[in-house]
This record gives sequence, C-alpha cells and structure tokens, in this order.
Amino acid sequence: MTAEPEKPKLDCREVLEEVYLYLDDECSDRRRGVIRDHLEECTPCLSEYGIEQEVRTIVHRCCSQEKAPDEVKARLRQKLSAIEQVSEIFSEVAERER
Repeated sequence: MTAEPEKPKLDCREVLEEVYLYLDDECSDRRRGVIRDHLEECTPCLSEYGIEQEVRTIVHRCCSQEKAPDEVKARLRQKLSAIEQVSEIFSEVAERER
C-alpha cells in the first residue's frame, strides 16, 4: 500500500491569488484540496473567499444572459480591484500573525 504524498501548505497570499481558479473549478483536484484545506483552517482567507464567492454569484445571477455596458464593466473592475486590495491587507495581517 502506497502512502499518498503530503499536500503542500500554502500561505494566505497564494490562496487568495488562486481563489478565482478555485471558484471557477479551474485547478487540479489536488490543488483544490490544498486550497480547501487552507480555507478551512484560516479565518481571514475564508472571509475573503466568502466575499469573492458572493460577488461571483451576484454577477452570474444578474448578468449571465446579458452583455454588460462598458460603464458597468468599469465599475465592476473598480470593485474587484478594491477586493484585491482588501485581500492583500488580509494576507499581510495573516503573515504577521504567524
């Protein structure tokens, strides 16, 4: 019987950089497992993940059948940029707490 190789540990910055890949199911099963394990153990990242997931859900529900006007796209980019800045702050705080 062969032992499964140990999953690598990710830091908060890596997890938050890859949360969209996780949400969109665009990473390997192994990588999903590593990210999921981190989210289960890290409250700041889990909070950020929840925000990201909610934004995606709202956008999909409201806009999946329509093409967004350019000004809506611009506002969405601004909101996503703000979320990214918050995630950087969470990452820095999590790093300091370790």
